[in-house]
Amino acid sequence: MRFNKKVALITGGSRGMGKAIAQRFLNEGAKVIIFDIEKPDYEVDFFQVDITQEKQIQKAFQEIKHLDIVVNNAGIHFSVSVEKTLKEDLDKIIDVNFKGVYLVSKHAIPLIRKSKGNIINIASVVGIIPEPESPAYCSTKAAVIMLTKCMAQEYASEGIRVNAILPGPIDTPMLRKVLSSEDLFQEFAQANPMKRVGKPEDIANLAIFLASDEASYITSGIYTVDGGESSTSRYSK
Repeated sequence: MRFNKKVALITGGSRGMGKAIAQRFLNEGAKVIIFDIEKPDYEVDFFQVDITQEKQIQKAFQEIKHLDIVVNNAGIHFSVSVEKTLKEDLDKIIDVNFKGVYLVSKHAIPLIRKSKGNIINIASVVGIIPEPESPAYCSTKAAVIMLTKCMAQEYASEGIRVNAILPGPIDTPMLRKVLSSEDLFQEFAQANPMKRVGKPEDIANLAIFLASDEASYITSGIYTVDGGESSTSRYSK
């Protein structure tokens, strides 16, 4: 119960990695707040917030009096070439994956400053290695990585830590949507150096550590959780 009396906010906590992270914090004694557009199917403090809408974020924060941890997890994905990307789709993915992280952090920092808490941003391994079929997604995740580094440097002297987790292939509804058949999913898993796809709990394990006092001297960290995928090249096989 190392997070007893701590308050953690997770965006996109209704399913997938966000749900696993939220449930791990609950199990460790934290009070958990979820920002999402859909209601979670488990008991938790919930605010229906579209993180692309700053007024909705501001309204929710007016009701939050204390905060120790923020996990910026919410995100969307699509795979379309640069030439075929519609402007409205580009706007949406930037709004959710980058601006949403920026705006939630902006309004959380005054509370995090008081608690000397920390922020964890969920980026992606394709923020550091290219996935040519998903240029918009890769670019937004690269932006989150740089935002993490900038915030870590800006707020370190105030006792605020900011780190990023870079998931590789994780078995979530988002990945299952991309890999629509079981054969395709298994083929994808076998291409990974560890011959498997990760679990949402693999991300939650690292999030719990980074949020804890055990990581009190860790900030500006960029941590891959990908079975070794980002250290290999598809072109060297």
